[in-house]
Amino acid sequence: MTERSGHLPCRATAEALAEAVFPAGERMPAADPLKIANTVAGYVAGRPLFCFALAAGLNWLALRYFLRHGGRFRKAGLARRQVFLKRLARTLLSGPLLRALSGPFKLAWLMDEHIQGLAGSRPAVDVPRDLPEPSWRGRIHHLHELDADHGIEADVVVIGSGAGGAAAALEFAAKGLSVVILEEGAYYDRRDFDGRLTRVIPSLYRAAGATATIGNAVIPVPIGRNVGGTTTINSGTCMRLPDSVLDEWRARFGLGYDAGEMAGWYERVEEILGVCEAPREHVGPIGDVIADGARAMGFEKFYPLRRNAPGCQGQGLCQFGCPSDAKQSTNLSYIPRALEAGAELYTGARVQRLLKRGRVVHGVTATGVGAGGRRIRLTVHAPHVVVAMGTFLTPNFLRRNGVRNPHLGRHLTIHPAGAVKGWFPEHNFRNSQTIPQGFGVADLAEEGLMFEGGTIPFAGHGLMNNLYGEDFVRFCEGYQQTAYFGFMIRDTSEGRVRRGLHRDFPLLTYRMNQQDFALFRRGIETLARIYLRAGATSISIPGPSSLPTLHSEAELDAFMARATRPRDFLMTAYHPLGTARLAASAADGVCDQDHRVHGWQGLYVMDGSNLPSSLGVNPQVTIMSVVGRAARRVADEIASRR
Repeated sequence: MTERSGHLPCRATAEALAEAVFPAGERMPAADPLKIANTVAGYVAGRPLFCFALAAGLNWLALRYFLRHGGRFRKAGLARRQVFLKRLARTLLSGPLLRALSGPFKLAWLMDEHIQGLAGSRPAVDVPRDLPEPSWRGRIHHLHELDADHGIEADVVVIGSGAGGAAAALEFAAKGLSVVILEEGAYYDRRDFDGRLTRVIPSLYRAAGATATIGNAVIPVPIGRNVGGTTTINSGTCMRLPDSVLDEWRARFGLGYDAGEMAGWYERVEEILGVCEAPREHVGPIGDVIADGARAMGFEKFYPLRRNAPGCQGQGLCQFGCPSDAKQSTNLSYIPRALEAGAELYTGARVQRLLKRGRVVHGVTATGVGAGGRRIRLTVHAPHVVVAMGTFLTPNFLRRNGVRNPHLGRHLTIHPAGAVKGWFPEHNFRNSQTIPQGFGVADLAEEGLMFEGGTIPFAGHGLMNNLYGEDFVRFCEGYQQTAYFGFMIRDTSEGRVRRGLHRDFPLLTYRMNQQDFALFRRGIETLARIYLRAGATSISIPGPSSLPTLHSEAELDAFMARATRPRDFLMTAYHPLGTARLAASAADGVCDQDHRVHGWQGLYVMDGSNLPSSLGVNPQVTIMSVVGRAARRVADEIASRR
């Protein structure tokens, strides 16, 4: 028996909840409720707001039980508690509350390495403790090492180190300009990427992955905060922008992109990233199943995806930092090249304001925690400032610093994504031990629908449902028989970024229109048919509060005939774009084709917020190519004036 440790509000209720949710299954033992409670206590330790929320949830559960049964939840028999939870899960208001309350308890159980092993999941990976220190590491400076305010001068300061900022920094540095890169997050390498999600997610993700849009559906859109930005936590898929989108940009926004010139930039990006086809052995069995189903649907364009991961070992942790250094996120590709060319990188630096005279910028100030915990101010004097904070943060930073444009913060597109799960009892998909997104089906891409792998880790599998008790444990035991695949749509809907209550939580609004929802529903139906024609005994369509299970195409037809709304489906998104879009005129966009902010001197935006419309393909190659082109042009212009 585990001894009690750690402060946990309403501990007896917490232990009673854990006992009810995690009974013994066919392979998995009943959970130790004390161990679960202690783990949850560790989650909320030192976080008063989380502790308060947990206490409120447990008190609500106890009160809800008392009002229905006239007794104490913690004193009730196990079977009675389990029946109560199942009934509560089906209610309109209490179901989501129960799901939120049970989340940390489920996570504690799912992250147990013994449970993960029984599920066939790789619980963690062995990472090296000692690595050689290349010379460019000496150009990385951490604000926590400084013991006093610091000032430096440069030709260019770049705010952010993701796809846009890193590409810009390399092009400026390669032209011999002095470049300072400022990054709010820390620098991590493969020694930190061991797959322990409760540590990795808070380190690599902004707001621990809790960024989301609100509207007629709540859509999580996780973004990174680390050297490498979101490239460190993406799936590595690399696609070129269709020429048809360039044609649209020329017609709508007056942007003079030439397809031939852009092809040269795509090649440069792909060379730096080492783009190659995903190794078939590491795509895993999901590729064979999807190929069988796609072929039965009459599709022809299905194949392993191209990725920036030469030497991939199929560790299955792409979204949590690659433990083998195969995935060439910008912390391993662009940033080292920029540093070797003479750039300097400062981490832990939160940029606060522009230094400017009127609309002429001459640097930035940033703050961070220095040695001994004191607040440190870093001032960078530079006549050229590149804002590359990302689609969600760039607009609010510019607004706070006096930039006014009617398009700033508007036109948000996100590539809404959906998923369907297939049940194949005779298969072992080796989930978590293959590339999470290594296979694609592109037959409907020109219509705005791209199918791509979407296998989630065991923790995600367990959290992506509203099940409790024996149903929950049985579902988790079927992880390796569950096929995961997804799709994204090229959206015509547009959202907006506004200032929120906290920098990490900007107010993000996005309402899916009927055209996009019809396309999303088509994605659900098509993927479900692919599974069924590949031999799935059943398919599940994830939703926030329910999990419809269908066994035939006739049942699928009946389901698709039902009236549904966007909030009935589980939606996610990973490609926010467009909130500081490019256009030839300030009447149509925030920046010109060289990414200068209209009406300002020395101020540029170079990140995903520049792309003026939804792409229909994963955006990192496009961002790097468009930004690289612009940075090269600006660098040549600066150099010519010397």
